[in-house]
Amino acid sequence: MALDTTHRAGVPNWADCATTDLSAAEAFYAHVFGWTSERVADSTGAIYSMQYLDGRRVAGLYGLTDQMKDLGVPPHWSTYFEVADLDASLEVLKNEGGTLLDGPMEEDGVGKIAVVQDPVGAYLRLWTPAENQGGQVFNTHGAMLWNELCTEETEKADAFYKALLNLDPDVIDAGGRPYTLLKLGGDPVAGILPKRPETEFEGSFWDVYFAANDVDAVVARVREAGGSVLSEPFDLPVGERMAVVRDPAGATFEIMSMNIMGQG
Repeated sequence: MALDTTHRAGVPNWADCATTDLSAAEAFYAHVFGWTSERVADSTGAIYSMQYLDGRRVAGLYGLTDQMKDLGVPPHWSTYFEVADLDASLEVLKNEGGTLLDGPMEEDGVGKIAVVQDPVGAYLRLWTPAENQGGQVFNTHGAMLWNELCTEETEKADAFYKALLNLDPDVIDAGGRPYTLLKLGGDPVAGILPKRPETEFEGSFWDVYFAANDVDAVVARVREAGGSVLSEPFDLPVGERMAVVRDPAGATFEIMSMNIMGQG
């Protein structure tokens, strides 16, 4: 199992899912990935379901807030990026055309978090975590493997994430289609996929990928648990296999093998 003990500023360190039915979501992801749940309450009394994989923190689930419901926010997965100093990062965000939507919110033992929108319209979280917070396991079956921004404005996104998170864009050829690897110190930590106009999803967005030993088998479990399959398993030019799926509440995520990405 790949345990993460070296969190770094600029790297995705957590993902969570806002949902309409917390108990149903816990049951779905338990069936699909084998996660176990522990519910905790923050200082306001809001309930958060911590998800564990073999006893290690892997992701989170929570119910859509009343404010989200009023705004028509659908169930969704969110990507968190670790930052060393949230307040300083929010100044950079503002100067580079991003928008602060909520926060900063500070919780004892958790750290400081803000919900933001980048200049191409994608939502994400920035987090300066307290000690020993964030994910504890990555890049193994059932854990977060990759995070990817889908947008039509790739050059604008390249410049923004370089300024905000010091991520260097490296454009590669992915089966005749350009793909940007966002690198920190030479290591790929996230990606940017040029969005095709015909995609069914509107706007720009961050996708969360989870690793699978057998993509087809996990897709079958998604169906068994009441989820739906948006893209049947297919092979990528880099040698991986992946699928795009949706949980019963409507939150979309990706499942991908880990023969190449996520190793090491």
